[in-house]
Amino acid sequence: MAVQRTRSLFESATQRTRVIRHLDIVCFIVDGGGAMIVPTADYVQTQKWASARIASGNPLNDRGRLIERWLVLVSRPGSIAPTRGNPRQLAAIARSMQAAGYDLNEWALPPEIRNPPRPIDQMGTRKPAAPEAEVEPEEPSVSEQPEQKSVPPE
Repeated sequence: MAVQRTRSLFESATQRTRVIRHLDIVCFIVDGGGAMIVPTADYVQTQKWASARIASGNPLNDRGRLIERWLVLVSRPGSIAPTRGNPRQLAAIARSMQAAGYDLNEWALPPEIRNPPRPIDQMGTRKPAAPEAEVEPEEPSVSEQPEQKSVPPE
């Protein structure tokens, strides 16, 4: 008689999924459920938590429990979980996504993170998107100006 090993929540939740790790982000792709990106630290912590739990027997419920543990994530439009987290955390993930080669326009990010405003210079005005060449009017040099003789007053 064979002993049946119980599955962990993590094993059940990651059925029919792909996990792609980049430096400090993890892309979690669910067949028919979209894709999500989470920080590596959050993914590893949730993986440890889920590996210590027994599966419920329903992979969809287990996957939902796993995804609920992620407090910060960026998802593709139409994914099973919405983008969530505060703007600072989402901006950090967006920077990591750009470094890993992801196109931010394909992901459900707030517009201010996807298209950040241009930096503000010291005068309080926005810097132009592309540097513009300023043309200054030429002034005649000192050697080109006619000499003026001073006449002493009489």
